[in-house]
Amino acid sequence: MPLRPLRDALSTWSPGRAGLLEPIHAIAAAWPGIVGADVAANSQPLELAGSALVIVTTSSAWSQQLQMLSLPILRGLREIPQLPPIERLTFRAGVVRGRKRRVPAAGAAKARAERAAQTPPPPAADAAEALHRLRRRIAAVRRASSGRCSVCAAPIDAAAVTCAPCAGAGERERSIALQRLIYAAPWLVVEEIREQMPGTTVAEYERARRLLLQRWWTVLERAKRAGTLSRSGVERGLASSYLLLQSRLRPDRITPAVVRNLLGADLEALLWPSAPGKAPGGDSSKPTH
Repeated sequence: MPLRPLRDALSTWSPGRAGLLEPIHAIAAAWPGIVGADVAANSQPLELAGSALVIVTTSSAWSQQLQMLSLPILRGLREIPQLPPIERLTFRAGVVRGRKRRVPAAGAAKARAERAAQTPPPPAADAAEALHRLRRRIAAVRRASSGRCSVCAAPIDAAAVTCAPCAGAGERERSIALQRLIYAAPWLVVEEIREQMPGTTVAEYERARRLLLQRWWTVLERAKRAGTLSRSGVERGLASSYLLLQSRLRPDRITPAVVRNLLGADLEALLWPSAPGKAPGGDSSKPTH
């Protein structure tokens, strides 16, 4: 049997066929198109663990950023042909293969200082110069003993991981991501939320829940005072979220009595002016029962 030229063999190969054998390879090939070049340079699909895709990132900060993008990433993965169902994403910090690692400037400066320290300086000319050298030496020791923020590389105490501004920014981003998840699926309990955001505590959930309830009620009260809804009718979606978060009931347990008890008859009539217990035209923005 004659051998086929390599060019002819390659012309019949396609990523789609390879993806049938190795789903993780198909995901890796599509990854830059799903998340973008910058994110792809700092993350990499690692393996499939059941219905979860494990993604390695260059830092915990990148893991938090990708956590907030879980829903659009999952939508992008579903567009890859012949993939097994992927229901959630998990992240871990590690080494992203193929990424060029930069040597921190602080490391180069430290190496230069160590080389200089190996050569003894000439004796000080007087007491003032000796005191100046001592102060410089103390300052150098302090700099060498301090660490660097894992996000912005600012000097920090060796025991810390991130500086205070970056830590605060990370907490705010995580809080926003949690609020978005609760708004998208207000019926989820803490155990179910942890599947999307590992490590979520009951205190974090309750804090995000109270913030959303306060915001939604402010909007609903404003519409009630005005006697009309906005042109987009966003108040109906917020009212549905408010009902589920306040009552802690599943959507199929929300009855007209629950709606009237939590929102009041006036606000209920403003939001759904059709027959009691049913939104006009079968509007799904009101929980069904």
